[in-house]
Amino acid sequence: MTRSPYALADTDHGDLFGVFLAVHALPGSVLLLHTTVGCKFKTQLHLYGHDAFRESHNRRLWTGVDEVRLIAGSGERLIRFATTWYERRRPDLFVVTTNAAVELSAVDVEAAVEDLRRRLPCPVLLLPAPGYQGSLWGGYSRMVSAVAGLADWTAPRDPAAVGLAGYPFDRYEMDHVANLGEVRRLLKAVGLDLAGTLFSGEPLAAVRGIARAGTLIALPYAAPAVPALAAASGRPVATLDLPVGLAGSAAFLRAASAAAATPTATAAGLPDARTEAAIDRELARAAPLAARVADRVAGLRAAVCLDTPLAAAVTAFLLDLGLEVPLACLTDGVQANPAAFHATLDRLGAPPAGRPAVLAAPSRDEARDALLAEAARSPIPVIVGSAVQAGYGVPGAAVVQLGYPATGKHQVYPVPWMGSNGAVALAQRVMDAAAGAF
Repeated sequence: MTRSPYALADTDHGDLFGVFLAVHALPGSVLLLHTTVGCKFKTQLHLYGHDAFRESHNRRLWTGVDEVRLIAGSGERLIRFATTWYERRRPDLFVVTTNAAVELSAVDVEAAVEDLRRRLPCPVLLLPAPGYQGSLWGGYSRMVSAVAGLADWTAPRDPAAVGLAGYPFDRYEMDHVANLGEVRRLLKAVGLDLAGTLFSGEPLAAVRGIARAGTLIALPYAAPAVPALAAASGRPVATLDLPVGLAGSAAFLRAASAAAATPTATAAGLPDARTEAAIDRELARAAPLAARVADRVAGLRAAVCLDTPLAAAVTAFLLDLGLEVPLACLTDGVQANPAAFHATLDRLGAPPAGRPAVLAAPSRDEARDALLAEAARSPIPVIVGSAVQAGYGVPGAAVVQLGYPATGKHQVYPVPWMGSNGAVALAQRVMDAAAGAF
């Protein structure tokens, strides 16, 4: 069946929202939307119910150009507006975006931004983002590339330090505090120090500390930025899967350790031995707890509705717990990638048999109808997804809200979903969600 071009997508963000999400993750930065009237709130209202800890309204400004300025040139208004607001807010970083009308009509935006760079003491980035292009994580990755270019990569390198690019920071809540704590803890267990993260809710000055890293680790959300990261930094860049689940966390540690190892240490086998010992310690503590959950949920059915990297990591973990996963909906729009989904399952050791049917970037109706059809065939007590799936009304299904948007799950206590501690916590949530099936 051919999908209608007017079908409402399950998740339908473009680059504009991804850029703003990264601005939200950089306190002290401001998004200046150089736009006509009518687009003022599109970049921040989606975060209103998702981030219960920090408001996002005042991180976005707009110029509001009209038809006359589009014809005569809107650059002067952009310059006046930005310089005035700099005096009022003193931001650490200005990020200028444009909407479709300005992008198609105005030809003086780049010159105006160059003028702003000469006038203002803070960096000014230009990231055109017509609302009809890209995706949430595509825009986020563009910001990773742009902000990485602001670091002083001539700084001395620390071979034991790594930088993390593409962490999916979407709100100032304690799930992210816990996740980042897990990443630091796991890296420290193999002798590595986290020098900086793009992005983690830390201001630009702290983010620039990433230049101390001898090696960069790119999570899948930064994969499009890897060439730019390597060119800007002069550091080796390794792309790693998300440290989600027990197998995913172990794979992350092995890959991070191998990426940061010196040739001499690698030849001596020292990083491998230390890494395997660290993994053994993590599994000795976490695996028995996950096994208790597996005893309770084995044989139950679950569906996954998440972006491609997270969907793959979560699916692999659910299969490890003994659940059946008949359906996975990849919700990351134009970046939804079934081949990457299955490749990640291969790397995480998921067996070829029993893998889910995959829908790439389904419309909301397609995703809901597929879930309802699976539930009619046999009950699905658990859906690991977002607040979107919570509105589908799948009979007998509880939704474990993970990632963005999670308007029905807020975290005031640090409970991770990454790392080995996150694996145990996620297993707990799955078991609680499935309680009605027992």
